[in-house]
Amino acid sequence: MSDNEAKNVKWICDANAGLLKYAELVISYEEDKNYSGGIVLKKVVNYPTGEWSLNSLVQIETDTGLVSTTLGPAFVAFNKTLVSYDLPKTIRKIGAAAFFFCTKVVNPPNFPAELDSIGAAAFYYNQSANGALIIPPRVKVIEKDTFGWCANLKSIAFAEGSQLERIEARAFRRCTGARSGAVDFSPCTELFHIDGQAFMNVEPERVYFGDIYNKRKAQQLAEADAITGYPRASTDWLAGAFGIGVHWTTWSTDLNGERNSFDEAVDAFDIPRFVAQLKQAKADYIIFTSSWAEQHPPAPCHALDKIISGRTTKRNLLLEIAQALDAEGIRTILYYNHGCNSEDPEWMKAVGYTDNRLEDFGKNIVSIVRDLSLSCGKYVSGWWFDSSVSVSNAGVRSPAIVKLGDFKYPFDEVSKAAKAGNKDAIVSVNSQGGSIMFTTCQEYYSGEELIYFPLCGRTNAQGMQMHIWLTMDNKNWVHMGKEYSPLRFNDDELSRFVSRHRADGCAITLNVDIDRSGQLNPEAIEQLARINLGDKK
Repeated sequence: MSDNEAKNVKWICDANAGLLKYAELVISYEEDKNYSGGIVLKKVVNYPTGEWSLNSLVQIETDTGLVSTTLGPAFVAFNKTLVSYDLPKTIRKIGAAAFFFCTKVVNPPNFPAELDSIGAAAFYYNQSANGALIIPPRVKVIEKDTFGWCANLKSIAFAEGSQLERIEARAFRRCTGARSGAVDFSPCTELFHIDGQAFMNVEPERVYFGDIYNKRKAQQLAEADAITGYPRASTDWLAGAFGIGVHWTTWSTDLNGERNSFDEAVDAFDIPRFVAQLKQAKADYIIFTSSWAEQHPPAPCHALDKIISGRTTKRNLLLEIAQALDAEGIRTILYYNHGCNSEDPEWMKAVGYTDNRLEDFGKNIVSIVRDLSLSCGKYVSGWWFDSSVSVSNAGVRSPAIVKLGDFKYPFDEVSKAAKAGNKDAIVSVNSQGGSIMFTTCQEYYSGEELIYFPLCGRTNAQGMQMHIWLTMDNKNWVHMGKEYSPLRFNDDELSRFVSRHRADGCAITLNVDIDRSGQLNPEAIEQLARINLGDKK
């Protein structure tokens, strides 16, 4: 239909059939019981062949006297020939999946100022929609998948006076076109919840949460602590700090690609050389593995010995490293993995994970963490706990290896046990690919391998100290071979990344390849020594 022809077309109302007709376009409708005097545009039941538009919706009131107040669920879902639409200013509600998989629509929604609600997945996979998205002030919830995969949206904004309260999971997932801009939540003075996966793979240049939101999250964490009894510690020392992480494990090889016994490797670990390399790299802290694929800490642990023999060492390498670093003003964070990820079946059975003793398993892990914490005392400033998906049904990737049933892994108790030796130690529980809060009993974000994470200030959407842990050489984390892995970034890239995030209050950990002797990749240490890492905020 040409533009001139369209000007002469009017909507016709067939009240008996409950249909509105505009040339070939037919929409079913009914009385809107939620908005007096309005109608629900239920579904597009017929539309023109070829590419077409819904810009004529704004004429319905003029042509028929009917006021459109709601678009029904799946209003025009799965329509791959619709290229544009214009919403009447009278629309108050948009139903779930209203424009679901309308892949050729080129315009972002022109939301009416009085819009009250938008249903889940309403604009999911509108991948061609190109432009700015502005959420109107009366919308209180952005539901799951509402704008997921709208990959060409250029920006996401919230109108002044926003009454928004919640943003649910995957609401803006893969809106990657907004990557070069900023998302500012400051107008959302009522906002109290942003789901950890709401902005997965969006990664805008910057995020502003605003003081009101940050204070609200801090209050929510304080209220949670009152219930759990968690002794929350200050993260002031971590804000804007720079650290090095290492994965020194039973699997680590020397530069000949070989492995002697782990006990021998622990006894031979050259602490003075290790400390000297960290000083050269200008590290404020180290994240050091107390266990990884196999449950075999480089330290004594009575609780672990009670479960299985031959898995601990006489030398307390963890304590000795932490003491030596403390003398140089460098803090120590211990990485801990419960070891139930299929690589250590003997341990998995002994600890109770695969032996139908899940309650014992949970208690055993708490005891092990408590023993390690007590053995290192004040010299350990923090913990980083891995492999949450193996012990929870809330994972975003692979499920737990065993059927967990009603078993609840004691995340809270593990975090508390980590503070047995130092009440001021801070805790992080790996969020496994998003910002899932497996427990409120933690102080800082895990941040595993987030290369493009946005600048967002000192805290993230969950109110935790922001932290990113990134590999700077070996993307497999553990040295298993001969030569050290090559560097991933040039000097300018690495300097810009680290310095910008540190200035924003985010802590940055760079994982460095380390061989079985305890020597860090010299090339990585030299790069860190020569570049500008910026300053703490």
